Amino acid sequence: MIGKDEEFIKVRRMRMRKGWLSVGFIVIAITTFTGCGTAGSFQNAGKKCFAEGKYEEAAANFSSAINKNPNRTDYYIDYGLSLVAMGNYEEAIVQFDQAYLEKDISIIRENNKRILRGKGIAYYMSKKYPEAIEHFDQALQISELRELDRDILYYKGSALMAIGSYDLATAVYTQILSDNKEDGEALLDRANCYRILGDHESSLADYDYAITLDPKNYDAYFGMYSLLLESGMEKEAAEILTKIEGIEGDSSDDQFQRAKLHYYQGDYETALVELEESYTKGYTEALFFIGEIYRQKKDYQRAIYYYETYLTDGMIQTPNVYNQIGYCLIKTGDYLKAIDYLEKGIAMNHAGIRKALLKNEIIAYESLGEFELALEKLQKYLENYPNDLEAKREETFLKTRTIVTEIKDLEEE
Repeated sequence: MIGKDEEFIKVRRMRMRKGWLSVGFIVIAITTFTGCGTAGSFQNAGKKCFAEGKYEEAAANFSSAINKNPNRTDYYIDYGLSLVAMGNYEEAIVQFDQAYLEKDISIIRENNKRILRGKGIAYYMSKKYPEAIEHFDQALQISELRELDRDILYYKGSALMAIGSYDLATAVYTQILSDNKEDGEALLDRANCYRILGDHESSLADYDYAITLDPKNYDAYFGMYSLLLESGMEKEAAEILTKIEGIEGDSSDDQFQRAKLHYYQGDYETALVELEESYTKGYTEALFFIGEIYRQKKDYQRAIYYYETYLTDGMIQTPNVYNQIGYCLIKTGDYLKAIDYLEKGIAMNHAGIRKALLKNEIIAYESLGEFELALEKLQKYLENYPNDLEAKREETFLKTRTIVTEIKDLEEE
């Protein structure tokens, strides 16, 4: 069983957007002290490497700066942010902790805010969302460097969405919008939260306003399209795709968005050609949609290839893609490998996709003939989703199969 494609894409798009936001603001957050002597030269070299995306070289330079002068807090912050960019989150936290000082002085409060923000990002990127939220809140309590608050709030909102606290995330995006009601990014995220919470009227209003602010806001159009489909308004949803079709533009992004449009319209052959071209232009996200097309075509082996390539080339881990791969592997009969992928997705504990992952895991164990384990997992599933009637019927079936298995075991004895 599999969840709605639109929901998968929405969650994935949100995670990708936050990922790029992270890198952009890491660069901005690096301090501007020039330092002096050799330590300062190392720091300047580190900044240059970081700006060029050479994170390992940047980290090496910042580490050398620390060795030359271990008393500069900004060196540790820069080093920690470089480690975050490299994906070395645990070591980054160690560096941030070494720089943190318990002193009520303005410059130290500024540094502490950067440190808490950096730790929050490290926890966020390592999927430890409660810890991330805790550190973002601590950073927001510091009155200095208010220019960082918008970025911190975005991370906090995204972390809240990841753990299923959509009502609290909505409040965060509303806070951002209270400072700038025309913040298109916050409008989109709040629209997604409203949509998941079932407040379709508010969601539609936010999507609509985002489009008013930017008539080429493709994400808002696609979000509105999915919302209307979920509301059973198929005619109105089709009209949204027609509006997207009318957007003019020849940029690489316009071409990629048209490829997605053709995917949603079910014109898979045209979409495949366009998506493959977009991938050659650097749109790794195209691989996900190619995988989706092959899954729709029931060409599961090819779908798995593109999903796995998406994970590798995009250097990201997303629970929805793990679920898609797991689903396809179940269809090909490779149940053990499916369980491996599904467990990776479940471990990320993302509320938006966890239900589908758990259901597919149960199916995989049942397909292996592991009825007792499947029943155990299904009963735990029902504790969290007691209104799932399909799962309740499956519980009755598995109880019957478990009894039959026990009788056969007795006969063999």
